[in-house]
Amino acid sequence: MPTILILVPDLMFSTRIEDAAKHLGYSIHSLNTSDDAAAAMAREKPALVIVALDAADWERAVTAAKRGSARVLAFGSHKNVDAMRAAKDAGCDEVVARSRMAAELPNLLKKYAESK
Repeated sequence: MPTILILVPDLMFSTRIEDAAKHLGYSIHSLNTSDDAAAAMAREKPALVIVALDAADWERAVTAAKRGSARVLAFGSHKNVDAMRAAKDAGCDEVVARSRMAAELPNLLKKYAESK
């Protein structure tokens, strides 16, 4: 099964993502903002990287993921239109509101972790 890396500072939401991913059979690893994103991408070779737009250095994680050909799913507050636009401009494959991420989590994981 594919590997997923997540950069999500909200512990409750990151646990929810981890639980859903494990339930679907994915290998999942969390990045901290202090982690070297490029090294983590090289080590784990993820199919999907999930970033919260309120995470510090989310842009660096996106850049490293795209260099390694991983797909990137970003999420954030629907009110933060500038961050959502910046994420799309940075190369994220999909940018969704946090509410959609929560509501459609298993489907989004399957869609982006399994397709290239």
